Amino acid sequence: MILAAFLALSLAAGPAADATAALVRDGAARLSDGFAATTALAAPERERPAYRPEARAVSNWRGETKDGLLPLSLAWTAWAAPTDPAFVARCVKLNNYWCIKRAGWDGEIGGDQEGHTGFATAGQGADAAVSLLRRYYGEYGRRSALAIVRRWAPAECAAPVAARTVAPGRGPAPARTASPALAALAPQGLGRTLRARFLATHGRGGVPRRIVRAPARPAAGNALRVQPWSALARMQGRPRQPVRAVKAPPLPTIATGIGETARPTAAIEPGRILDGTRLAAEAAALPTLAIAPASSLPPALRPPAPLCGSDEIRIQNYAARIAGSVGVKPGDDLGLFTPDGHATARLAPVLLAMSSVELGALRASPALVAAAIARAEAERGAASRQAEAAP
Repeated sequence: MILAAFLALSLAAGPAADATAALVRDGAARLSDGFAATTALAAPERERPAYRPEARAVSNWRGETKDGLLPLSLAWTAWAAPTDPAFVARCVKLNNYWCIKRAGWDGEIGGDQEGHTGFATAGQGADAAVSLLRRYYGEYGRRSALAIVRRWAPAECAAPVAARTVAPGRGPAPARTASPALAALAPQGLGRTLRARFLATHGRGGVPRRIVRAPARPAAGNALRVQPWSALARMQGRPRQPVRAVKAPPLPTIATGIGETARPTAAIEPGRILDGTRLAAEAAALPTLAIAPASSLPPALRPPAPLCGSDEIRIQNYAARIAGSVGVKPGDDLGLFTPDGHATARLAPVLLAMSSVELGALRASPALVAAAIARAEAERGAASRQAEAAP
């Protein structure tokens, strides 16, 4: 203000004060440059984005949320909140508003355990979404919403295990032999042990299981109906007397050896069964459940396959949201790109619908999607012009 007042006085003094006015203007310019330099030094340097594995987030995700997501009320709440709000999806913290998997994208700086990419900026995540949709539509031939979703967000159910087939000319695979300890404890199998037979005939607490017998059917041609309260019904419900066992006469000496021979049973050696070193070796030979893949485990130790019904419903709903954004059915061609590869007007609403499904309460802003499409079209045009100019 002081320099401006001096400048005004010098200008009012007339042509004789031109030198003074020049000095004042020079001083004001230098002072302005000093203020600008001081402001630049006082402003903190912008942090370079980095992926933080412990938080499963990119360091600048809050600032990207404020500028690239809608609705503004939730986006600004996520930006200003001291802790992560519950409505913020995991892909929001990765600047990946379409939950794209890692594939060496431009701007990829990390990824979570599920393989979702962490981008340095939300704009680079939008560029990857446009590029991936172009690849699905053009190279893979997935042009309907249902076909795109089945590849973009596939079902997490495991495929049913196919039955083993025996090749012609080969016999079945030999059965695995039981361990020596198990063979010594149960020579005839676990199902024939005394404990197994007791559990089969008794319930909890050792209570005998009630055996329900089917009522006897009347003989053919007998039209007499037995009432449940009659004496005949009570007589039929009584247990029958056990049949006396008839002792067979001893076989003559000439027939000795003709019958079935007794199965040799292995002698039980308690010292061998309770050998700690042997048990530790057998336990070490078993596969580790936390490290070994499910396919390498025995069938009895494999986890059950998840139900696919909920995944199929999710895929159908996802495809319906995408198709509804452009007014077509889930199985119809979305018309995202022209035959020569240029994006149509349907690409933007499809991307907005996909981000809305992936993020839940939040969604990508139209400005973010439009900028990504414009960059993709500009790059494609530059590449085509360069190809035409090449000899």
